[in-house]
Amino acid sequence: MKTGRLLVIFLMAASLLSCSTSPRKGKTAGQGTVSGDPSAAERLMAAVVEINDNAPVTISTSFTADGISNGQKFKIEGTALFDRKGYYRIAVVDYVFRSRILEAYRDMDSLYFNYPAEKKLLIDNVNSIDLYRYTGFQTDFALMHTLLTGGIPLLRDSVITKCVAGSETDSFNLVLENGDYMENIYFRKNVPERIMIIHKVTKDKMEIYLKSRVTRDKSSFFKSIRIVAPEKNISVNIKFSSTTLNGKIRAEKFKPGKIKKGVTVIRVN
Repeated sequence: MKTGRLLVIFLMAASLLSCSTSPRKGKTAGQGTVSGDPSAAERLMAAVVEINDNAPVTISTSFTADGISNGQKFKIEGTALFDRKGYYRIAVVDYVFRSRILEAYRDMDSLYFNYPAEKKLLIDNVNSIDLYRYTGFQTDFALMHTLLTGGIPLLRDSVITKCVAGSETDSFNLVLENGDYMENIYFRKNVPERIMIIHKVTKDKMEIYLKSRVTRDKSSFFKSIRIVAPEKNISVNIKFSSTTLNGKIRAEKFKPGKIKKGVTVIRVN
């Protein structure tokens, strides 16, 4: 299931921050003594809250993803349907051989990971899933609904500590901190373009680059995301295309009754 693991690493790439971040609807980071420009800090944090509060209700898109994980290159492509009510379907094929790698479904609390080549079906639960089983490292399932669905991750229980002008015209660095992490969000013209999160003790870091923003109504989505985690030797480039926000979709549900003969079913939770 090596290729499948690479795929899940892509799907959960935004979750490499472990339990350090969380998209919090209607909430902002605390603001204590802010060095630099406090008024700019307030304006930029309000922009982040507006993005998260208005994240797309539905997303229909195609994608390609390529990169390196632990020295192994990979390239995949597929389609995704996402409904924030509690449904998604993601279908992925190998870029070269065109073979199906994984079909992933969410139906409210139930999660299904179907690996056709391995003839395996894993059934899990959104409330108790252990992503270490799928990715090889500890991650937070909730964060999958942040970067990959139009949101900006924020450090949990954090305070804004600094806001200073960037190197480009009308750009700023907004710095948040909690007990373990520091997060720097780089804005240009009030739009987040880069996020860097550093663990204060280990100095492990992740860099996220956001490009090609599209909007519909008040919702926004970044069609190009690059994620680099040097200490984990992971680099992922994700390109979305044919993307529709807030449209009418019919998220296909997994039908357990149609499991083919010979498929091993593993109920994880």
